[in-house]
Amino acid sequence: MSTTVLIIIFVVALVISLGFLLLVFAMIPAIQQLKSTLLDLEKTSCEVRDLARELKRVSVMAEDRLEKVDLVLAQSSRTVESAGEALHFISQNVLRRSAGLLAFLPALKMGWNLIKKIKGGNK
Repeated sequence: MSTTVLIIIFVVALVISLGFLLLVFAMIPAIQQLKSTLLDLEKTSCEVRDLARELKRVSVMAEDRLEKVDLVLAQSSRTVESAGEALHFISQNVLRRSAGLLAFLPALKMGWNLIKKIKGGNK
């Protein structure tokens, strides 16, 4: 091989080596940035896992409390139904049947007050 061909090959190899070296120097900050980004991502991933665990715990607590509220609402509904039935019974049976007797209560009170007045006055 001639010296000119060797020189050309050497120069081309040198230019390629310098280009690769410049590429490596240019990539070092990018690699460092990727490394710090990876560390931040790892921290964020741990935080997300912790938050997910906390969310599951809160979700379970909320479901338990909602089940208790459902139980209280069901019992309240039964209580209101029972009270409604009792009031209906009182209204239909007791008050309607004794309405005639209840009409005499004011008259009885007036009579009682009159008897008290006659016997001894207001004390």
